[in-house]
Amino acid sequence: MKTNFSLLFYLKKPKNYVSGLVPIYIRITVNGERAEATSNRECDPNLWNSYSGRLKGTTENIRSFNAYLDGLQH
Repeated sequence: MKTNFSLLFYLKKPKNYVSGLVPIYIRITVNGERAEATSNRECDPNLWNSYSGRLKGTTENIRSFNAYLDGLQH
């Protein structure tokens, strides 16, 4: 039996969002069944790359943040 598995990191802005940091959520999909969870981290929406699901940039803070997301993915 074949199992389809997908993992997605995305930003979820609150309804009353004006500016500031936004929480990062994880969506796990297994055979069409979805589950969402928070990553307990927040980031600036201007630094977020939605295509890769990571922060843009090469500073040490961004590298450690992306390494944290990689750890969650593995």
